[in-house]
Amino acid sequence: MQVEEAIKNISNGKIAPVYVSLGTENYLQDKFKNFLLSLIPADQQEFNIGRYDMEVVNLSVALNDAMSLPFFGEYRLVIIDRPYFLTGMRQKNSLDHDLNGLLKYLKNPETATILVFTVPYPKLDERKKLTKQLRKVAEFVDCQPLKEREVRSFVSSVLQKKGYQLNSDALDLLLERTGAELTSIMNELPKLLLAAQESKIISWSDVDGLVARSFEQNVFDLVDLVLKRNVKDALSMYRDLLLQKEEPLKINAILEGQFRLMLQAMILREHGYDQGSVAKELKAHPYRVKLALRKNRQFKRKDLQDAYIGLVHVEEKMKSSSIDPELLFQLFLLNFSQHRSVA
Repeated sequence: MQVEEAIKNISNGKIAPVYVSLGTENYLQDKFKNFLLSLIPADQQEFNIGRYDMEVVNLSVALNDAMSLPFFGEYRLVIIDRPYFLTGMRQKNSLDHDLNGLLKYLKNPETATILVFTVPYPKLDERKKLTKQLRKVAEFVDCQPLKEREVRSFVSSVLQKKGYQLNSDALDLLLERTGAELTSIMNELPKLLLAAQESKIISWSDVDGLVARSFEQNVFDLVDLVLKRNVKDALSMYRDLLLQKEEPLKINAILEGQFRLMLQAMILREHGYDQGSVAKELKAHPYRVKLALRKNRQFKRKDLQDAYIGLVHVEEKMKSSSIDPELLFQLFLLNFSQHRSVA
């Protein structure tokens, strides 16, 4: 179920003993978690709320808490953060968690305890006994990234409730600057609301002046300059990123990733995948895929392949030689610009 539906059910007294908030959208995770925290009165929170990070605390500690009765209150809230053992992830320094103890608890959960698994991952390992048992007893709350149209609707609804309007061109720019990531957008809203406090209308100029271009967006523009073989401007933008203290390896890695995404999206589209299917197959944010497919219309597959392979070679040289990274990137640009695809 969606976060809003889960909150509505709980507000109406329909409280499940176990919840799993699954997904990588931090804003939705925090919204659901904060609502659950608000259920415990302030004077009881010290005694009736427990939070346990499974990367540093053993599961048995959380289970002992979950099996304890609430102290002078109606409910005990136990939050288990980052339960990687529910996924196929491998941890280098994983703890020896009492998974059998958890399985036993899930077969007969405490009715006075609200046990919440905050799972900031794309999916669970459905083959595991624990996952199968959770599917039987827990309420699953969807905290996956929203699609672009859902983000537009969500943001517009939030602003409308606050008595504000957001011009359509301003919304377009806000999505562009934030990559249509809900968490980033909600972090930017307070200063936009403050700027439009009198008019109650958020304009394009408000967004342009207050929402900074992200590092990823600058790199996305750099991709465009590379593919258009605009050596002068591409090198200028690369130097600007270096002046902003961005690491050359990081810049190169983001560039590689963008070209890889564009190449994979192009290939999948040629095989009949629609935009949504491409995003699902590549496990990429839908908005990133939309921009990649839009940009792909301007370029040939050979160009994307050559640029990607060239950047892989740049990365190898950055890691294995003492050659100046800026010089390596400049050589890559010159080499790529001199080999123009004809098919």
